[in-house]
Amino acid sequence: MSKKTRNRQLAKQAAYRQAEKRHKLRARKVVTRAIAGALALGLIAAVFLVFAGGGDSGTKGSGTPTPSEIPSPSPSPSPGAQTGTVTPAAGPKVVACGGTTPKDATQPKPQFSSPAPVLKSKASYTATIETSCGTIVVKLLTKDAPITANSFAFLAEQGFYDGLRFIRLDTTIDVIQGGDASGDASGGPGYTTPDELTGNESYGPGIVAMANGGPNTSGSQFFFVSGSKGHLLDGQGLWTIFGEVVKGMDVVQRIQNLPVVDPKLAAKGDIPSQAPEQAVYIEKITIAKTK
Repeated sequence: MSKKTRNRQLAKQAAYRQAEKRHKLRARKVVTRAIAGALALGLIAAVFLVFAGGGDSGTKGSGTPTPSEIPSPSPSPSPGAQTGTVTPAAGPKVVACGGTTPKDATQPKPQFSSPAPVLKSKASYTATIETSCGTIVVKLLTKDAPITANSFAFLAEQGFYDGLRFIRLDTTIDVIQGGDASGDASGGPGYTTPDELTGNESYGPGIVAMANGGPNTSGSQFFFVSGSKGHLLDGQGLWTIFGEVVKGMDVVQRIQNLPVVDPKLAAKGDIPSQAPEQAVYIEKITIAKTK
């Protein structure tokens, strides 16, 4: 073989190896892009699941869905269906205003899927609230807050409030808070209700409104406004007003003036320190139609 022919063969082999190398490099880039694309799609799917709640997909480990594996939707519990219970913690041994501990003070309270309708439209109602320190009569504002007023009346008729303690006496804003089924401000009825707000709420003496943990989180906890400092809450549009005291403001003020666990810390806004030193109970709430 001549030297010239040998050089041509070597050149062809070198060109072939170079072409093969370029082909492998292109293939590797295609695979890398495919993997990157798959990872990106997976990340998007994961983010979607985080924000959408990631419901059941009806799939097995293979990722292949089959009709038989997709569960049938569970029927929503009917309004007023009981879903569980919550047990109140025992309160102070001494009861304020010479009262006694109700027999159901530590009995489990029912929780529900949602409130059943108990108030009729175009009718007026009052709630008579018997406490350790006297009786308070509240007119329910069914036109302004129909959902909230109905929820309060429903829980009252179910005995949810019977034996519960007032947990907070805040003199910095003249507020008395109750309706907590646990005793530490965490006990609710098992559901929440939407806010019913106008943005022009005025929290003057005698107003009854819902406590909450943020927008649309009202449950069972509510508060009375005992004095003019309640107006410090005006303009915030946060607490649904569903009632007003028509009788027993002297009882509201009597409860507000009771000693608290730690007056100095309470004055600084420390909520646990605002608990009454002596127990103040809601003994019973009775809902009555007035017309």
